[in-house]
Amino acid sequence: MLHVVGGPGSLDTLLNQLFEVAAKKQWTPYKRGWVEKQKESTKYKSGAPLAEWQAHACEKHLELFAAHVVPRDRAHFNPLLGSGGNAGKRAFSDGWKKAVKALVDEVKEDADKSSGRARQELRSLLMGETVSWLLEKLNAASWFSDANKLYNSGQQPYREGLVSPWAMALACEGLPFFAGAASRRLGTRARAVGAFPFVTQAAAPSTAGDAGRDNAEVWAPVWDRPMTLPEVRALFARGRAEVRGRGAVTPAAFATAIVKRGVDAGIIGFLRYSLGRTTSANTFEPRFEGHLVLPTTEVQNHPAEAAPPLANTLERILGLIDRLPRDEKKGQRWRFAGLRGPIERAVIQLAASPSDPEAARGLLDAVVSALDKVDRNQGYRARQVSWEPLPVAWLPALFGSESPPPLEARLALAAVSGFPASRPFALYRFGVAWKYGRYVHPKQAPLRWVWGAGELPRVLANVLTQWALDWEEATKDSSRQEPPARLLLPASCQYVDAWLAGQVDEVFLERWLSRLALFDWRWLPQSVAPTGRGPDRGIVPIGGTLAMFGLFQPLFDLQPVRPPGSDDNVLDPESGARTPVAARRLIALLRTGQADVAVTFAISRYAMARTFLVRTAAPWFVEDPERLLASFLFKIPVRERGLLIHRWLRPQKEKGKIAYA
Repeated sequence: MLHVVGGPGSLDTLLNQLFEVAAKKQWTPYKRGWVEKQKESTKYKSGAPLAEWQAHACEKHLELFAAHVVPRDRAHFNPLLGSGGNAGKRAFSDGWKKAVKALVDEVKEDADKSSGRARQELRSLLMGETVSWLLEKLNAASWFSDANKLYNSGQQPYREGLVSPWAMALACEGLPFFAGAASRRLGTRARAVGAFPFVTQAAAPSTAGDAGRDNAEVWAPVWDRPMTLPEVRALFARGRAEVRGRGAVTPAAFATAIVKRGVDAGIIGFLRYSLGRTTSANTFEPRFEGHLVLPTTEVQNHPAEAAPPLANTLERILGLIDRLPRDEKKGQRWRFAGLRGPIERAVIQLAASPSDPEAARGLLDAVVSALDKVDRNQGYRARQVSWEPLPVAWLPALFGSESPPPLEARLALAAVSGFPASRPFALYRFGVAWKYGRYVHPKQAPLRWVWGAGELPRVLANVLTQWALDWEEATKDSSRQEPPARLLLPASCQYVDAWLAGQVDEVFLERWLSRLALFDWRWLPQSVAPTGRGPDRGIVPIGGTLAMFGLFQPLFDLQPVRPPGSDDNVLDPESGARTPVAARRLIALLRTGQADVAVTFAISRYAMARTFLVRTAAPWFVEDPERLLASFLFKIPVRERGLLIHRWLRPQKEKGKIAYA
C-alpha cells in the first residue's frame, strides 16, 4: 500500500508534483560516467581503473556508482544491475533516457490537449490498477517480467515486452538505495553479494539442468510503517542480515536470519526474487520465488517457546550446508553434486511456513538424503564433512497438532531415544564418528556403520548385533559398567505388537528412524517429554510372539523388571544374568531358527537371578526371527515389561491357597 511521508497531503497533489518532475526532467540523472574505466578494468582484470575514477568523481555521482560496482582486486558488480549497468545488450541507462523522453512528450501533450492520459496512467500505476500506456525496448526486462519477449504470440513467433515508462523512471530513481554502506564496500573481503544490500548468492541448484542458471537473488524488504527518505536510505545502507555474527550471503542463510529475527528496522517480511537466465545466456530476468514473513509478535514476546529451537536447528543445518561439496563449474560445464540445493530449498520453505510439520519433515528428509550421498562417495568422505546434531527441543514441530503421532513415528521415537548417550543411534545409521561435540564422516567408514540396503527387519537386527558387540567392548574393562537403557520416549506394547504382526509401513518407519537420528538425544527437555504419548489403552492381548518379546527383551538392557504389585527386580543386576555375551548368544540362536534353545537359555538366565519361569513341553517357533530381534530395539514402559514377564512366572502356592498354572 502506498504511503507518502513528509510530502504531499493528497494523491492529486502527489500526481501534480510527479508531473512537474517529469515535465522538467528533474529525475536523478542516470549517467554511467565510469564506462570507459570499466572497460579498462575488464581488459587488465583489475579494479584499479575504477578505483581511480571513484577517487576523482563528483560526489553526487558516487552513490549511483556504489550501487553498481565495488572496485577491489577486481570489479565486483551488483548482480541486480548486471555488469556496471547493462545486461547483455540491455543498457539500463538507455532505457531510462527513452522512458524520460516519452514522459516529457506525453506530459506536454496532456497539457496541450487536456486529455490527461499520462496522469491517469500514473494514478493507475501508483494505486495498483490496470495500466494501458506501455512502451517497448526500455531495457527493463531484468527487473520487470512483463518487459520480456512473449513468444508464440499472435502472427509472429514473439512480440516485444511492454512496460510503463513511469515504472522505469521510478525504478531507476530507487537505484541509489542499493549502494551498500561504506564499511561493507571498503572491507578487505568485499564481494558483490556482501557489499550490496539485500542481494545474496543464487540458490544452489536442485537438478543438473538448474546449475548455472541463476546469477543471484534479491530479497526486497517489506515494512509495516511509513518511513522518511533518510530512514529508507539508512535501512538499505545497513541492509545486513546476520547468522552467528556473519553476514547472510546465501538464500538459506538469509532465511535463517529471518527466522532468528536477525533483521530489524520495522521489516515484517521479504519478497524473494531470483535473477536467472531464461531466453538468453547473456541476460537475466526476474523470477518471483515467494513471500517470507518474519516471526509474529507472539513469537517475539515468548522466544523460548517458538523461535530459538527452530532458529538453532536452521543454524546447525546451515553449518552442514557450508561443509557440503559445492556444485562447481569446470571449464564450460558444471559438475553437479546435488547436495546443497535440496536442503537449501527446504530451509527456505520451512522459513516461509515455520509451523508446517510437513515442511519440517521435508527438511530432515533432504538432510538425510545428502548425508547418505556423502557416506556412499569416497570423494565426499575425503572432505570429512562434519555436522552438529539438531536440538531435540525442536522435535514437537515434526508433529504439529497430530496427536498421537503415527504408529511408525512412535516406534522410531522408542528406538532412537533408547540408545545410550555414549553410543547414539546415529553412529549405526550414518557412517560417522563422534568428535568434539560433532558428527564427522571419516575418510574410512567405521565398522560400527551397519546400516545398508535390504529389508528393514534384517537391517535393524544387524544394528542390534553391532550394539551388543559395542556393549561387550565397552565393558571389557571391569571398572566400566554399561548404563541401563534409557526410557525417554517408550512406546506401548500395542505398537510393538503391530510391528511383530507385520502391520507397520516399513518404508515409513525407516524414514522416521533416519529423521530422528539427526537429533541430539543426550538429554530430553521437559517440554518434549509428552511428545508422542497417546492415551493409555492398557496391555494388548498377549500372543505367542509378544510373549517371547517380553521374555527376551529385558535381557538386552539393564532396566528393572518388576511384576505387577511388586517392587522386586526379577533380574537383579548383581546376579550377572544380563551380559553382552548372553545377548549375542540369544541373537545367534534366534537367527539360526533355534527358538526352543533360545527360550531354554533365557529361562536359565532368569534362574541365575533366582527368578523361576514356567517350563512347557510345547515347541517354540518364530516365523520371522529378524523381525523379533528388531523389536528388541523398541523400548516399552517398565509397567508393561512387568505385565509381559508376569505371564512367564512360575505359579507359587500361598498358604491355604490352590496353585493354578
